[in-house]
Amino acid sequence: MSANSRTATAAQILCVIAWRGDGGTDATQIAKSLQTNPVVVRKMLKELEQAGLVTIRPGRNGGVRLARPSHAITLAQIHQAIDDGAVLAMRPGVNRRCPVSVRMPALLTPVFQAAAQAVDKTLAGVTLASLVEAIG
Repeated sequence: MSANSRTATAAQILCVIAWRGDGGTDATQIAKSLQTNPVVVRKMLKELEQAGLVTIRPGRNGGVRLARPSHAITLAQIHQAIDDGAVLAMRPGVNRRCPVSVRMPALLTPVFQAAAQAVDKTLAGVTLASLVEAIG
């Protein structure tokens, strides 16, 4: 199983936008920071726009800007926008003939919920502004 890096990717995208300042930026410039294709960035920017974190100006002279000040955007909001807040999830389906499979949801759900709350609390304490400030 691979780790999900979507929240980290979104955080880097937003840091690039914030770091570039009021002049704005575009998907091509952001893609250079991520060393990826601008199409990947554009897809994620759409998700961030739907969550109200960025505004996108389409067209030849278009670009992207933060929809609110960087101090008003937390990693928790970014995580919620990109990964729907998911941290750990149960496997789909239960084998009703297996005593282990039957018990797993009841055993793991409270543990996963506690982990999600801890992640949310930690991420809520970090703003985009604090990350950009640390970049310099």
